[in-house]
Amino acid sequence: MARKNTKILILEAAKKAFSEKGYDAVSIDEIAQLAGVQKSLIYYYFPSKEALFEEVWIKSIEELENELFGVEESDSSYVARIKNFLKRYIDFLTSKKAISDLLRREKTKVIDQENWKNAREKYESFLGKIQSLIVEGKKKKIINEEVDPKAATDMIASVDSLPRKGLLKSVENMLIKILLKDNT
Repeated sequence: MARKNTKILILEAAKKAFSEKGYDAVSIDEIAQLAGVQKSLIYYYFPSKEALFEEVWIKSIEELENELFGVEESDSSYVARIKNFLKRYIDFLTSKKAISDLLRREKTKVIDQENWKNAREKYESFLGKIQSLIVEGKKKKIINEEVDPKAATDMIASVDSLPRKGLLKSVENMLIKILLKDNT
């Protein structure tokens, strides 16, 4: 049990450090200090800083996906589902500061880095789920015909770069108006 707790402690410290300073500005020494462990213990669990970052990123995206897609809403209408999705996304970004900051700070790097293949694939899978939700709405003729699913996905995924909760709520309302034919 102690091993699992130590690994989680390291991952939490790394998430905090990477979200506050970014990958390039954080050292393994700093993460060890934040976690209250020896540097060698980090290398016991993670062969490199890159591997540690990739696991932090993947776990962060999994937490986001669980929040957004883990709730079964088969009984609700598509309009209710898309509205709930956008609300949960904005609420997640405003309540999970470390993950929100990590996404904002490192998203471009994850997409561009060849050595973070698993992290990139996890993020692309997340984007694919959003795009599928938009495509479903278009098929049901609830999403405006002019809406390009990829562009809408990119727009939704980029709201993590907005700094204030009030602005995020305004963007949530704007997205609903843009996406849905009937804004009810």
